[in-house]
Amino acid sequence: MKIKSNATSNELSSPFYKINAEFCSEFEKYIATKNGKVKGNYNAWSYLVEGKITSPKSWYLKYKKATYTSAGNLLLSSKKQNLLTMVEWSSPWQLSTSSNFSINRKNSGSFLKKPLNRDTNDFLYSNKYIITNGESNTTLLKKLYTNLEPLFISGEVYSIHIKNDSLLISLRTDKHHFEIFEKLLNL
Repeated sequence: MKIKSNATSNELSSPFYKINAEFCSEFEKYIATKNGKVKGNYNAWSYLVEGKITSPKSWYLKYKKATYTSAGNLLLSSKKQNLLTMVEWSSPWQLSTSSNFSINRKNSGSFLKKPLNRDTNDFLYSNKYIITNGESNTTLLKKLYTNLEPLFISGEVYSIHIKNDSLLISLRTDKHHFEIFEKLLNL
């Protein structure tokens, strides 16, 4: 399938429509370079695009942008609190150990989680993130951090989980970050 516009005729001249169309076009082109498949739709207010590649390893990529207000003028800028931009990169992932782990951006409820010991958590910017249940996976954690370091520094990493033999990396960004995703293909 292809990524299709579901915009109304009065949205077609909106600068936001053009930005979203370009974003989706770049996504479609990237997935095509990996011989993958895409699907999705977009308009001036949102997009939801998904891609799947299978080489060298199977990866599923999902990008979502949603503007939670339809009131106002298309030419006016959206306010940040009304906008969700989300990226999910996922892949089947079998660990040599049976433990799952997670890395989460700290929030007001983070003090309830049992973090890793201080020595293991040092390679992360511990003032922004908390790692749970990762003691037996420090090598993988360090590889993920090394490959995703710019996104940890910018705060765009929302969470990383390995659960039920699946790796899920969630970002809060409106960028593709294909150059960083490329590094994950070699893990």
